[in-house]
Amino acid sequence: MISLAVLALWYILPAYVANASAILSRGRTPIDFGITFFDGRRIFGKGKTIRGFFIGVFFGGFVGLIQGLVDVQLGAVALDQRIILALVLATGAMAGDAVGSFVKRRFNVPSGAAAPFLDQWDFVIGAFTFAWLASPFLAIPFPNFTTLLLVLVMTAFLHVLSNYAAYCLKLKKVPW
Repeated sequence: MISLAVLALWYILPAYVANASAILSRGRTPIDFGITFFDGRRIFGKGKTIRGFFIGVFFGGFVGLIQGLVDVQLGAVALDQRIILALVLATGAMAGDAVGSFVKRRFNVPSGAAAPFLDQWDFVIGAFTFAWLASPFLAIPFPNFTTLLLVLVMTAFLHVLSNYAAYCLKLKKVPW
């Protein structure tokens, strides 16, 4: 079980890094440009910025480069395949996080307010969705159902811990 957990973390790591690194951007221009949806609420809110999105994808891709170099040394996967997967996972994570914000706005949850499970899983579900869509074009297989569930369970705990750490480091204004 431990080896499965390590492999699951290795697979999803670019999405984790993308989601965590977006807060470092201190971006100004929101993805929704301040536009409201037909319900009168912002589409994503002020917390989702263009700069944050691209910083998340960049750092997720960088992690993929490092993973690819390790994989090549182990003879596991070609470097280009790992980088492409990392970019797909990172982009999916950032898109999933934006979709989570969209859902929160529809339920009148303010930007930065907690939404249990949605906050923990939106980016992972986005990453897995993008990876599943890209899987026919990649040499790296899409994870099985057990691995997907394991990632969701691990994410619930790791997300809470990492957000609390970011709060303690004054990177976030709230501990969730």
